[in-house]
Amino acid sequence: MKFSRLVLPCVAVAALAGCSATTPHLKSSVSRGMAGIEARVPYTNYTNYFGYIDSSVKPDGKYKNKDAYYLYVWVPAAVDEIGVSMISPSTSAPSDSDFVHSNFNVGMKNDASKFFDTYLLLDRLNIVDSAKIKNGGKVLQNLGRDDDSSELPANPKGLHFNSLLRKVSSMTNPSEALVRGVYRISFTSFRSSIEGSFEATVGTNVPGVKIAPSLTELHNLVNAN
Repeated sequence: MKFSRLVLPCVAVAALAGCSATTPHLKSSVSRGMAGIEARVPYTNYTNYFGYIDSSVKPDGKYKNKDAYYLYVWVPAAVDEIGVSMISPSTSAPSDSDFVHSNFNVGMKNDASKFFDTYLLLDRLNIVDSAKIKNGGKVLQNLGRDDDSSELPANPKGLHFNSLLRKVSSMTNPSEALVRGVYRISFTSFRSSIEGSFEATVGTNVPGVKIAPSLTELHNLVNAN
């Protein structure tokens, strides 16, 4: 059986990452080649969070004098890598397994066209006991930041202002090891006001990752019977 030149690339990429339009744009740092095509390998598990920022959603803090908003992530086991991406506006509808902010559906009904330039940071907190998440903690270290990524879809203006970052665990440096615990995603914008919908995605190679907009809500999610 012969494949045309137009079909073969898609078959090769499908074997590596899938040709479906619903395949997550966020891929791991691992690349593999097939039929002369190099492609990043998907994570084995993805967790999505859909939100909408407007005047009813108050900032959680500041980053370089800009309003910043937080998402808290529970990673239930040590991982080799964590990937985080944020796209605005949201380009897909939440599934039953996704986490959705209470303001998302209301905001989308009011104005689904609004979006903002995303800027991401990933921090590790000093919380490793799932029973103590609600007690809070402090940031141990920053694990990465990103402003613009050409790997993600362009925004409605055709500009690649969406964000993606990856952090690979270190086997030799304990301070760079990605252990079980709570991580914090901070997002802000330096080019626009922060208003509109967004879709945040966390990619790992372990199941059971959960995302919430507060430590109390994350505690309840993780410890739900």
